[in-house]
Amino acid sequence: MGGMMRHQSLNKIALAVFLVCNSGLLMAEEAAGNHSASSALTEETVTELTTLQIRAVKENVGYAVKQAATATKTDTPIIETPFSIQVIPEEVMQDQQAYRLEDVVKNVSGMMSLPSPYSAAYETLQSRGFASEPFRDGQRIMFLTVPLANAERVEVLKGSAAIQYGRVEPGGMVNVVTKKPLSTTHYSIQQQIGSFNTYRTTADLTGPINEDKTLMYRVNAEYLDKDLFVDHAFDQRTFIAPSFTWQPSVGTSLTFAYEYRNEKEQAATGVPAIGKRPASIPTSRFFGEPNLQNHFKAEVFNLTGEHEFNAHWTVKAGIGSYRGNYQYANVVNAGLAADNVTLSRWGLGSNYDHRNTEDAYIDVTGKFDTAGIKHTLLVGTDYHRFRNYANWSDWTLPDININNPVYGLVSKATLKSSPVTAWWSRTDQWQGFYFQDQLNFSDKLYLLLGGRYDTTDMSNGFAGTSMADANAATQTKREHEFSPKVGLTYKPYEWLALYGSYTEAFGGWASTGVTFSGEMLDPESSKQYEVGSKGEFFDGKLSASVALYELTKKNLAISDLAHLGFSLSNGEVTSKGIEFDVSGKITSNLSLIGNVAFSDVTITKDTNGTQGNRKANTPHTMAGLWLKYDFLGDYLDGLSIGGGIYAASSAHGDDADTFKLPGYARLDAYAAYKLKVGTHNVTAQLNINNLLDKTYYPSAQGRAQVFAAEPLNAIGSVKLEF
Repeated sequence: MGGMMRHQSLNKIALAVFLVCNSGLLMAEEAAGNHSASSALTEETVTELTTLQIRAVKENVGYAVKQAATATKTDTPIIETPFSIQVIPEEVMQDQQAYRLEDVVKNVSGMMSLPSPYSAAYETLQSRGFASEPFRDGQRIMFLTVPLANAERVEVLKGSAAIQYGRVEPGGMVNVVTKKPLSTTHYSIQQQIGSFNTYRTTADLTGPINEDKTLMYRVNAEYLDKDLFVDHAFDQRTFIAPSFTWQPSVGTSLTFAYEYRNEKEQAATGVPAIGKRPASIPTSRFFGEPNLQNHFKAEVFNLTGEHEFNAHWTVKAGIGSYRGNYQYANVVNAGLAADNVTLSRWGLGSNYDHRNTEDAYIDVTGKFDTAGIKHTLLVGTDYHRFRNYANWSDWTLPDININNPVYGLVSKATLKSSPVTAWWSRTDQWQGFYFQDQLNFSDKLYLLLGGRYDTTDMSNGFAGTSMADANAATQTKREHEFSPKVGLTYKPYEWLALYGSYTEAFGGWASTGVTFSGEMLDPESSKQYEVGSKGEFFDGKLSASVALYELTKKNLAISDLAHLGFSLSNGEVTSKGIEFDVSGKITSNLSLIGNVAFSDVTITKDTNGTQGNRKANTPHTMAGLWLKYDFLGDYLDGLSIGGGIYAASSAHGDDADTFKLPGYARLDAYAAYKLKVGTHNVTAQLNINNLLDKTYYPSAQGRAQVFAAEPLNAIGSVKLEF
């Protein structure tokens, strides 16, 4: 019965999308009938409004962005938003030649990317000491890195404030906002060539399909082929993302977007720690088995609609689906023997791992006044379901010498033919209802009140015999939770805002552990207090913010010492800190984006002897600064030069603090030249990363897997726009 109700909810939301689209048709017909009454509206004006509708949020001046919809789902200026939100615009990503979220989040205070020991196609983003979940256009992305070939900007919303989008980790969310079809024709193609046999080709094609420009298209594509700096590791990806927008009238649009990726890769294994530091061996050393590889195929379908009933009321709706097929063959470091030479390993292989999601949402936004108070009201509902069916084989591999690794002692055929040892079935689904009212009392004082009510079901089953037995062993846990949020913003001046907020979040992916009594663990939860200030300078060309926060994650799975092999949901971690971010232009020539973060991330409740320790992979201090100087109006017009510095203090390599990740500072450099060739724009660019070839280790997954950053590397590119 519960499953039937959830399917009915999904069908209702899908129906709402259909109604939004058909209301657009009615409005288009009505507009056509009243064409003579609006003859004063010129064709050029219509074209301008159409373009504005599709690209309404692109209001950046250089590196500075004034508005972002991620935090509130409304068109609220960032300076009036009582949460910490940072935006990395396309211009920054282009200047830094970023093609991974890892390359992007270094521009945001307190953020970092943690490599996966299992795959180069996975990455875990971390903010304020906790996982930060990736989204694309407000919809959840599952288990793979996010290609940036079709990214217009990246919006980072920190902490529990991301509860607006459903169950999330307390690190918040990283929302990749994709490029949308345009009513003006534009083509670009870029070829990048760099160190480690890096070849990356991207294309961006957009324009109108019909004469009246109500139907538009966009196609983004990427081909990536690169070796990693670690021996035998590589990444090869094909990605294509076509999208189509139909806009029958101003204020009404329907967009269909599709993405396909096919990726093959072999991950780096990291190096072990010896004593208190990472082992003093080449960071390029590989401890897996050559010629094993992971293979991923994924498809994304999205249909979104928007309709403005009038100047005050708008409805938005969408449905989406993700289909992922994962095949993997991983070798992972297990532990270093007492001789500090012999490394034990284990492996995991699977040809059957399907991960699928379905999403739907509908939002209604209204603007009205009551007793002199201006309201922006949002009410909405969403539905999410994730299903995972998989089996795998556990591999036993011979040990390897870290000073003189010898491969092939067990054949690839032997590993691949290993019998299946585990079957797994999991389903997570939830439906949420949320509301938000933004009250404007005097254009100086703003109050945000909101909340979300979630009903969630999590089911998982495991067996060592068959999928049928895994399904038969499935346990289900249902939870209901209300998560409030409140924020207050005061603007003593037009360019300055002071704010404070309180938010709670209903946990992210719940642990799959069980208690001694056989029950599934309680869902995780978090709460956050935040105060800060935001400012806009030089006529809005430069934005700056400072935030102080306290963020606590509760109900973490910890070991039940009285019953080994079982878990309790009593763990807790608290993160406190202060963050500074700045972005924009200081002069017409000089642009910058920079950040500093000071944090204290402490394990406050645990049973494994780590209580009171600093959480692993959380430096006390992190900072970054990127500068770009554009030569304008002289014989060097078109030339840009710049660079960046990124630094972090030392961090614990594991929660028990048995070894340290040393602090580091890294330098990057940049130069680009733009010129006109006929009617075309050509940009030649060179980026050099880790200019001083600094060896450093930004993260670890325990003592056996310490991950080094890329050494000195360069990437050059030529981009043609026409």
